[in-house]
Amino acid sequence: MTARRRPPTASDEGMSVVEMLVACGLFVVLTTMISAIAILSLRTATGMEARLDNSIQGNAGMAAAGKILRTAVLPDQLDNQACTNCADTAIVQASTTLITFYANLDNTGQGPSLVTLEVLQDPHTPGSGILRQTRIPPTPVAGGGYRFCTRATDATCTVDPDVRTLARGLVWPTAAVFGYYDFDGALITGTTLTTDNLPRISSIDVVVRTRTQPGRTDVPTVTTVQRVRLPNADINLLVQPT
Repeated sequence: MTARRRPPTASDEGMSVVEMLVACGLFVVLTTMISAIAILSLRTATGMEARLDNSIQGNAGMAAAGKILRTAVLPDQLDNQACTNCADTAIVQASTTLITFYANLDNTGQGPSLVTLEVLQDPHTPGSGILRQTRIPPTPVAGGGYRFCTRATDATCTVDPDVRTLARGLVWPTAAVFGYYDFDGALITGTTLTTDNLPRISSIDVVVRTRTQPGRTDVPTVTTVQRVRLPNADINLLVQPT
């Protein structure tokens, strides 16, 4: 006696071609959606990291520049020793991208330092700028007093300037970084200030624009602004403002 053959059930038949095509289509759609979400998340995370880096660099440069600028002082205010060929104002040179001044910074009793803050092109990153500080300490002279010199400009000098980078990732070419205001709060115009305008400076606007990844057009530039009042500006000038 032979057994009757059981007719095939639905589970034995497998997937039809249409069902296979539908499954493949759903798999492709889901894979595409997941990939798009992953790429978007990665771009968002990278953009947030770039914005954070911009803010950190801008705030670091602003804090350092503001702290140093507040030490600006006239040499005669600190010591009785005479300074050879020193200017009669705290600020020696001023432009929209550079400022040189006498600073009561790392004073060992000999006298103030000659400090320059300037924005330069970053030699290591094309299309980016740096905020650099250069400090020249006083050099004693025979018979008392001091002067400012460097080994690069004077063969008799034994001093090398102390150079520090305060911030990187600045926008380059740069717009105006330093803006100068008089005792009445009026802006002193001009790309480079004349010697007649130097005694009028009472406060300085520092504007730091950072974009640490110059090629990233999708990441906005971060601009940090601070007005720094020179604490000794009203008492450290031999030439009083009129």
